[in-house]
Amino acid sequence: MTFGETLWPLSLPAITILATVSAALSVTVYQISKKAIKPKSLRQTIPSPSKTLLSQITPTQASKLAYSPNLLPGARDVDTPYGSMRVYEWGSESGRKVILIHGDTTPGPMLLPIAEALVGKGCRVMIFDLFGRGYSDTPLNVPHDAKLFNNQILYAAASSSLAWTGTESGGFSIIAFSLGGGITMSFAAKFPYLVNSIILLAPAGILRSLPEDYQTIYFRYPRLVPSSYLRRLVANILGVKLSGVSLEQMDSSNAETRSRLDVPAIVQWQFDNHNGFVHSFINTIAHGPLMHQHSDWRIVADIFKGNAKGSDPSGRLSKLFDSRMLVIFGDSDGIAAEKEISADMLKIFDGGSHLEFKVVPGGHGFPVPSSDDVVKHIFGFWKL
Repeated sequence: MTFGETLWPLSLPAITILATVSAALSVTVYQISKKAIKPKSLRQTIPSPSKTLLSQITPTQASKLAYSPNLLPGARDVDTPYGSMRVYEWGSESGRKVILIHGDTTPGPMLLPIAEALVGKGCRVMIFDLFGRGYSDTPLNVPHDAKLFNNQILYAAASSSLAWTGTESGGFSIIAFSLGGGITMSFAAKFPYLVNSIILLAPAGILRSLPEDYQTIYFRYPRLVPSSYLRRLVANILGVKLSGVSLEQMDSSNAETRSRLDVPAIVQWQFDNHNGFVHSFINTIAHGPLMHQHSDWRIVADIFKGNAKGSDPSGRLSKLFDSRMLVIFGDSDGIAAEKEISADMLKIFDGGSHLEFKVVPGGHGFPVPSSDDVVKHIFGFWKL
């Protein structure tokens, strides 16, 4: 017996009533679901602390923040289709142009010591906070993947009063740390004619595995658990407290005794004050260029080896053509392990004639405590 046959014995009024009730129920469910999803679908970004925090505190309090809004020179906020992003640019207007790209957990200031050293050698530097970090908004309804972060490089470069792209600009070099390394290699695979030179610091992109804490299923399916639980998981990974300094405590904070660049304090500040950071951190682990980026790396390697020209649409040859790349590791880095990544890069590049490896003291966060060693290798590589 079919479904239609089961209805046939019913009288016409009964069928009419049943249809009316079903239609009414469908409309009610639709209206309820529409109300439930409307606020989230309309909210395209989670604003950064530049909107949610700085407007609530005094300039004196802001100056005491671990990541104060004037910690780096040349600050500007750039509107993009994915929200506002914070960009810093300073140094000689006629000097070598260098973009520095930070990692997954720490915002732009962690590369400040390297940037300042480059400015001292006459370079023009640019640092920006990746989306969901520092003073950059968190975009929603979009994966935090290589495409998103590649766009950030273009937005940052295009926002400058100087020419960073185009035939008259001379192009720019990139120094990238951790996640920034995966972003850089993806960008260079798509826009090799914009990039003059690449220096990678503990690069992600072709990691063989992620730390065990990163592999929880809840980072792949965050809707399975409450946001408070995800926040606790991220706090454990970062080694931060679940609740940090309140607005009332800022005036009595240890800002006077804290070093100018206190990376653990900046990470804690970001965790406490950026409402979108946890979302961006988790989304980047799920979609970001941390692993399995070998195809992009092979494209870049072919240009470095001279097997591909990497030319722009007008035929202008990439400056990466038949050149060398500097890669720096920390001797105790348990995330971007020197032995694993260097071995895999040697396979991708068919040997080391286009690679230069250096090792400095420190774990994964070595660019700050070992910045002097890092800078020494950069100066030697670029002959500054």
